Parts: sequence; structure tokens; C-alpha cells
Amino acid sequence: MRKLTLTLGILFCLSVVPQSPAFANPEKQDGVSPQKKNNLEVQVEYLDARCFNRRDVNTYNIHVFQTAWKRRALTIHRGLTFTRALGYTSEYGFAEDSQAVGLGPAVMLRWTQPLSGKLSASLDASGSLMLYNRAHPAHGRAYGFLWRVGPRLIWSYDADNSVSLGWSFAHSSNGMGTHNPGYNGVGFSLGFDHKF
Repeated sequence: MRKLTLTLGILFCLSVVPQSPAFANPEKQDGVSPQKKNNLEVQVEYLDARCFNRRDVNTYNIHVFQTAWKRRALTIHRGLTFTRALGYTSEYGFAEDSQAVGLGPAVMLRWTQPLSGKLSASLDASGSLMLYNRAHPAHGRAYGFLWRVGPRLIWSYDADNSVSLGWSFAHSSNGMGTHNPGYNGVGFSLGFDHKF
């Protein structure tokens, strides 16, 4: 009986002793809120056709990404890519309309390093599986892949928001042995990331 009384007394004392803020709310220590888990990053991009002869296809892209996995400086993002391609190809000696609209899932791998203060730099590599409203470019197929790689400067102006400027080298093709008039492009993108 004495052991039971002693145990109950100790439990009562522990329950009425004020706890330090760190123990009272383990998710909020030293006045710092817990790290937000979700984010949404939007990149608006223009790519100018380069490298290939007989290809003059420029693309306007909107990429929407969300962080899916993070480990130190490395992150993996999932998302969607919307593209509007304008221009022509001249595979057989005359200009053929190669405009199209496309949409598809995307994945991005990012390696980030801080530079100073609120400024950081990253190296991004992404791939999108695109489904087009028509064969794109002319004599191609109604699907393809958009691959991009390039550096990005990121300015985190507060704890939840950042803006970025990126440069990309891109390649678009469908990976098939025939009906695959791929093309390359280079360009810049503006990004905005919000954590919630």
C-alpha cells in the first residue's frame, strides 16, 4: 500500500510541476515553429530552339512542382508540365507547322547549396512525359519527353517564400527509332516557391 501511495504521489507531483516550453510543446522549441511540410513551386519558362538544323521550335512552359523527398542538400520533386510549342520544322526541305499544346507528369532532382544569407544556388535536372494534342513536331508522335538540366539562383526573402531565376538546356524527343524529329532549346525560367 505504501508503494502504491508513493507512486501516486510522485505522479501527482510530476503532473503539477510546470514544464519548460521545450517539453510542453516538442514541435515548437525556442519560439521556432515546426518546419512546414508542403510547398508549391511554379516555374515559368521560355526555351529558344538551338543546335539542330531544320528545327525552329520555341516552347513556353509552366512547371508546377512539390517536394516529395528531401535529404540534406538533395531533394526530389513531383509535378506537372504544361507546354505551348510554336514554330516549324523543315525535315523534307520545306517549312511545316510544328505547333502543339502538351501536358504531362514531371519529376525534378535538385541539389542545393547556400551561398550567403538568403541566397542559395541549385543544380536542377528534370524530366517530363508530354502528351500533345497532335503529332509534335511535324512527322513526330503525339507524345514525347522533355529533359532539362541547368543551374538556378534562389532568393528566400522570408521563411515561407522564395523567388528564383534558372537557366536550362533542354531536349525534346519521343525516344523512338522512327518518327522522332527531336529538338533542343536553351532559355531562362522564373520561379516562385511557397511553403504551407
